[in-house]
Amino acid sequence: MLRRPHYSTALAQAQGIVGFCQTLFELWQEGVSSSTLFEQVRQANLLNTDSERRLRNIVLEGFASRFLREPFLEAAPTLKLLLTQSQNSAFKTQLILLYALRQHGIFFDFLVEEYWPAVRAGARSFRSSDVPRLIDRGLVTGKLTVNWSDSIRKRVSSYVLGISSDFGLLGNKPAGNRPILHWSLEQGMALYLAYDLHFLGLSDDEVARSDEWSAFGLRREDVTLFLNRLQDRGHLLVQDTGSLCRIEWKYTTRTELAHVLLP
Repeated sequence: MLRRPHYSTALAQAQGIVGFCQTLFELWQEGVSSSTLFEQVRQANLLNTDSERRLRNIVLEGFASRFLREPFLEAAPTLKLLLTQSQNSAFKTQLILLYALRQHGIFFDFLVEEYWPAVRAGARSFRSSDVPRLIDRGLVTGKLTVNWSDSIRKRVSSYVLGISSDFGLLGNKPAGNRPILHWSLEQGMALYLAYDLHFLGLSDDEVARSDEWSAFGLRREDVTLFLNRLQDRGHLLVQDTGSLCRIEWKYTTRTELAHVLLP
Protein backbone atom coordinates (compact mmCIF):
# COMPACT_ATOMS: atom_id res chain seq x y z
CA MET A 1 0.00 0.00 0.00
CA LEU A 2 1.42 3.37 -1.03
CA ARG A 3 -0.07 5.40 1.79
CA ARG A 4 -1.26 4.84 5.32
CA PRO A 5 -5.04 5.34 5.41
CA HIS A 6 -5.55 5.01 9.17
CA TYR A 7 -6.06 8.02 11.39
CA SER A 8 -3.60 8.81 14.18
CA THR A 9 -2.37 11.70 16.29
CA ALA A 10 1.04 11.65 14.56
CA LEU A 11 0.39 15.07 13.02
CA ALA A 12 1.05 16.49 16.48
CA GLN A 13 4.66 15.36 16.29
CA ALA A 14 5.84 16.96 13.08
CA GLN A 15 3.30 18.95 11.04
CA GLY A 16 4.65 20.14 7.68
CA ILE A 17 8.32 20.70 8.72
CA VAL A 18 9.04 21.96 5.18
CA GLY A 19 12.28 23.73 6.03
CA PHE A 20 13.50 20.88 8.22
CA CYS A 21 12.89 18.33 5.45
CA GLN A 22 15.11 20.26 3.07
CA THR A 23 17.83 20.61 5.71
CA LEU A 24 17.70 16.91 6.59
CA PHE A 25 18.00 15.91 2.94
CA GLU A 26 21.14 18.02 2.74
CA LEU A 27 22.54 15.99 5.66
CA TRP A 28 21.26 12.56 4.67
CA GLN A 29 23.39 10.30 2.47
CA GLU A 30 22.21 7.22 0.62
CA GLY A 31 22.54 4.16 2.85
CA VAL A 32 22.32 6.12 6.11
CA SER A 33 19.59 4.74 8.39
CA SER A 34 17.07 6.91 10.20
CA SER A 35 18.61 6.07 13.60
CA THR A 36 22.09 7.02 12.39
CA LEU A 37 20.79 10.27 10.95
CA PHE A 38 19.10 11.06 14.24
CA GLU A 39 22.32 10.52 16.17
CA GLN A 40 24.29 12.69 13.76
CA VAL A 41 21.81 15.53 14.09
CA ARG A 42 21.49 15.13 17.87
CA GLN A 43 25.18 15.10 18.63
CA ALA A 44 25.86 18.18 16.52
CA ASN A 45 22.57 19.91 17.43
CA LEU A 46 22.21 20.69 13.75
CA LEU A 47 18.54 21.69 13.91
CA ASN A 48 18.86 23.90 17.00
CA THR A 49 15.81 22.33 18.65
CA ASP A 50 14.93 23.03 22.28
CA SER A 51 14.53 19.38 23.34
CA GLU A 52 15.52 15.86 22.32
CA ARG A 53 11.85 14.94 22.10
CA ARG A 54 11.22 17.68 19.54
CA LEU A 55 14.29 16.55 17.60
CA ARG A 56 13.08 12.95 17.64
CA ASN A 57 9.67 14.03 16.37
CA ILE A 58 11.22 15.98 13.48
CA VAL A 59 13.84 13.46 12.38
CA LEU A 60 12.15 10.13 13.05
CA GLU A 61 8.41 10.78 13.09
CA GLY A 62 8.42 13.58 10.53
CA PHE A 63 11.27 12.99 8.11
CA ALA A 64 12.23 9.31 8.29
CA SER A 65 8.67 7.98 8.50
CA ARG A 66 7.79 9.85 5.30
CA PHE A 67 10.91 9.41 3.20
CA LEU A 68 13.05 6.60 4.62
CA ARG A 69 10.52 3.76 4.67
CA GLU A 70 9.42 1.27 2.06
CA PRO A 71 8.23 1.59 -0.62
CA PHE A 72 9.48 5.21 -0.79
CA LEU A 73 13.08 4.71 0.24
CA GLU A 74 14.12 4.09 -3.37
CA ALA A 75 13.01 7.63 -4.23
CA ALA A 76 15.02 9.26 -1.42
CA PRO A 77 18.23 9.88 -3.46
CA THR A 78 16.15 11.54 -6.18
CA LEU A 79 14.30 13.64 -3.62
CA LYS A 80 17.62 14.68 -2.09
CA LEU A 81 18.77 15.88 -5.51
CA LEU A 82 15.55 17.77 -6.23
CA LEU A 83 15.14 19.35 -2.80
CA THR A 84 18.73 20.51 -2.56
CA GLN A 85 19.21 21.73 -6.14
CA SER A 86 15.85 22.92 -7.47
CA GLN A 87 15.25 26.66 -7.40
CA ASN A 88 11.46 26.24 -7.52
CA SER A 89 10.27 26.59 -3.93
CA ALA A 90 6.62 25.80 -4.77
CA PHE A 91 7.64 22.56 -6.48
CA LYS A 92 9.80 21.53 -3.52
CA THR A 93 7.01 22.24 -1.05
CA GLN A 94 4.60 20.15 -3.11
CA LEU A 95 7.07 17.24 -3.16
CA ILE A 96 7.16 17.29 0.62
CA LEU A 97 3.37 17.59 0.68
CA LEU A 98 3.02 14.38 -1.35
CA TYR A 99 4.90 12.33 1.21
CA ALA A 100 3.07 13.94 4.13
CA LEU A 101 -0.21 12.95 2.48
CA ARG A 102 1.01 9.39 2.13
CA GLN A 103 1.93 9.27 5.81
CA HIS A 104 -1.14 10.86 7.41
CA GLY A 105 -4.50 9.39 6.42
CA ILE A 106 -6.55 12.07 8.13
CA PHE A 107 -4.70 14.83 6.26
CA PHE A 108 -5.22 13.03 2.94
CA ASP A 109 -8.93 12.57 3.59
CA PHE A 110 -9.31 16.16 4.77
CA LEU A 111 -8.09 17.44 1.41
CA VAL A 112 -10.11 14.96 -0.65
CA GLU A 113 -13.36 15.00 1.32
CA GLU A 114 -13.44 18.48 2.84
CA TYR A 115 -10.94 20.95 1.40
CA TRP A 116 -11.35 20.52 -2.35
CA PRO A 117 -15.16 20.14 -2.25
CA ALA A 118 -15.26 23.37 -0.21
CA VAL A 119 -13.01 25.13 -2.74
CA ARG A 120 -15.26 24.05 -5.60
CA ALA A 121 -18.32 25.24 -3.67
CA GLY A 122 -16.79 28.69 -3.21
CA ALA A 123 -16.03 28.47 0.52
CA ARG A 124 -13.56 31.00 1.87
CA SER A 125 -12.28 29.52 5.12
CA PHE A 126 -12.08 26.57 7.50
CA ARG A 127 -12.45 26.34 11.27
CA SER A 128 -11.30 23.58 13.60
CA SER A 129 -14.96 22.75 14.17
CA ASP A 130 -15.21 21.71 10.49
CA VAL A 131 -12.89 18.72 11.01
CA PRO A 132 -14.73 16.47 13.55
CA ARG A 133 -17.22 15.28 10.94
CA LEU A 134 -14.24 13.79 9.12
CA ILE A 135 -13.23 12.02 12.33
CA ASP A 136 -16.77 10.66 12.67
CA ARG A 137 -16.59 9.20 9.15
CA GLY A 138 -13.23 7.68 10.03
CA LEU A 139 -14.90 5.79 12.87
CA VAL A 140 -17.61 4.48 10.56
CA THR A 141 -15.15 3.35 7.87
CA GLY A 142 -12.68 1.79 10.31
CA LYS A 143 -9.84 4.25 9.66
CA LEU A 144 -10.09 5.18 13.32
CA THR A 145 -10.54 2.13 15.54
CA VAL A 146 -11.03 3.85 18.92
CA ASN A 147 -13.02 7.04 19.32
CA TRP A 148 -10.97 10.03 20.43
CA SER A 149 -11.87 12.15 23.43
CA ASP A 150 -13.14 15.67 22.85
CA SER A 151 -9.74 17.12 23.78
CA ILE A 152 -7.88 14.90 21.29
CA ARG A 153 -10.45 15.68 18.59
CA LYS A 154 -9.86 19.37 19.16
CA ARG A 155 -6.08 18.98 19.04
CA VAL A 156 -6.10 16.83 15.89
CA SER A 157 -8.49 19.24 14.18
CA SER A 158 -6.05 22.05 14.92
CA TYR A 159 -3.15 19.97 13.57
CA VAL A 160 -5.02 19.20 10.34
CA LEU A 161 -5.58 22.89 9.68
CA GLY A 162 -2.04 23.68 10.82
CA ILE A 163 -0.36 21.31 8.37
CA SER A 164 -2.65 22.64 5.63
CA SER A 165 -1.27 26.10 6.42
CA ASP A 166 2.29 24.77 6.38
CA PHE A 167 1.77 23.70 2.76
CA GLY A 168 0.10 26.92 1.64
CA LEU A 169 -3.44 25.60 1.35
CA LEU A 170 -4.83 27.66 4.21
CA GLY A 171 -3.82 30.94 5.76
CA ASN A 172 -2.10 31.09 9.13
CA LYS A 173 -4.76 32.33 11.55
CA PRO A 174 -4.86 29.76 14.34
CA ALA A 175 -7.13 31.82 16.58
CA GLY A 176 -10.04 31.86 14.16
CA ASN A 177 -11.06 31.00 10.63
CA ARG A 178 -8.19 30.03 8.36
CA PRO A 179 -8.75 31.52 4.90
CA ILE A 180 -8.53 29.23 1.88
CA LEU A 181 -5.58 30.29 -0.26
CA HIS A 182 -5.16 30.07 -4.01
CA TRP A 183 -3.24 26.87 -4.73
CA SER A 184 -2.44 25.02 -7.96
CA LEU A 185 -0.44 21.95 -8.90
CA GLU A 186 2.97 22.67 -10.37
CA GLN A 187 3.64 21.14 -13.80
CA GLY A 188 6.84 19.64 -12.43
CA MET A 189 4.88 18.07 -9.60
CA ALA A 190 2.45 16.48 -12.06
CA LEU A 191 5.41 15.05 -13.97
CA TYR A 192 7.00 13.74 -10.78
CA LEU A 193 3.78 12.16 -9.50
CA ALA A 194 2.99 10.40 -12.78
CA TYR A 195 6.48 8.91 -13.03
CA ASP A 196 6.68 8.15 -9.31
CA LEU A 197 3.50 6.07 -9.48
CA HIS A 198 4.90 4.34 -12.58
CA PHE A 199 8.22 3.57 -10.86
CA LEU A 200 6.30 2.23 -7.85
CA GLY A 201 4.80 -0.42 -10.13
CA LEU A 202 1.35 0.90 -10.99
CA SER A 203 -0.07 0.12 -14.41
CA ASP A 204 -0.71 2.99 -16.83
CA ASP A 205 -4.41 2.97 -16.03
CA GLU A 206 -3.71 2.82 -12.30
CA VAL A 207 -1.44 5.87 -12.65
CA ALA A 208 -4.23 7.86 -14.29
CA ARG A 209 -6.83 6.68 -11.77
CA SER A 210 -4.72 7.01 -8.63
CA ASP A 211 -6.56 8.74 -5.81
CA GLU A 212 -3.40 10.72 -5.07
CA TRP A 213 -4.32 13.13 -7.87
CA SER A 214 -7.53 13.94 -6.01
CA ALA A 215 -5.56 15.09 -2.96
CA PHE A 216 -4.06 17.76 -5.23
CA GLY A 217 -7.52 18.85 -6.36
CA LEU A 218 -7.62 16.98 -9.68
CA ARG A 219 -10.56 14.92 -10.91
CA ARG A 220 -10.17 12.20 -13.51
CA GLU A 221 -10.76 14.56 -16.45
CA ASP A 222 -8.16 16.95 -15.01
CA VAL A 223 -5.60 14.14 -14.93
CA THR A 224 -6.20 13.59 -18.65
CA LEU A 225 -5.46 17.27 -19.31
CA PHE A 226 -2.25 17.16 -17.28
CA LEU A 227 -1.07 14.00 -19.03
CA ASN A 228 -1.74 15.65 -22.38
CA ARG A 229 0.32 18.68 -21.30
CA LEU A 230 3.16 16.37 -20.31
CA GLN A 231 2.91 14.77 -23.74
CA ASP A 232 3.03 18.18 -25.42
CA ARG A 233 6.29 18.85 -23.57
CA GLY A 234 7.75 15.56 -24.77
CA HIS A 235 7.82 13.78 -21.42
CA LEU A 236 5.67 10.81 -22.45
CA LEU A 237 3.16 9.55 -25.03
CA VAL A 238 -0.38 9.04 -23.83
CA GLN A 239 -3.63 7.60 -25.12
CA ASP A 240 -6.24 8.42 -22.52
CA THR A 241 -9.92 8.01 -23.29
CA GLY A 242 -11.02 8.61 -19.72
CA SER A 243 -12.02 4.98 -19.38
CA LEU A 244 -8.68 3.49 -20.42
CA CYS A 245 -5.16 4.92 -20.36
CA ARG A 246 -1.99 3.76 -22.09
CA ILE A 247 1.32 5.56 -21.63
CA GLU A 248 4.73 5.24 -23.24
CA TRP A 249 7.27 6.42 -20.69
CA LYS A 250 10.28 8.35 -21.93
CA TYR A 251 12.44 8.22 -18.79
CA THR A 252 13.56 4.85 -17.49
CA THR A 253 15.14 5.85 -14.16
CA ARG A 254 14.47 8.27 -11.35
CA THR A 255 17.82 9.93 -12.01
CA GLU A 256 16.81 10.70 -15.59
CA LEU A 257 13.57 12.18 -14.30
CA ALA A 258 15.35 14.30 -11.70
CA HIS A 259 17.64 15.92 -14.25
CA VAL A 260 14.61 16.81 -16.39
CA LEU A 261 12.90 18.37 -13.38
CA LEU A 262 15.90 20.50 -12.45
CA PRO A 263 16.19 23.89 -14.23
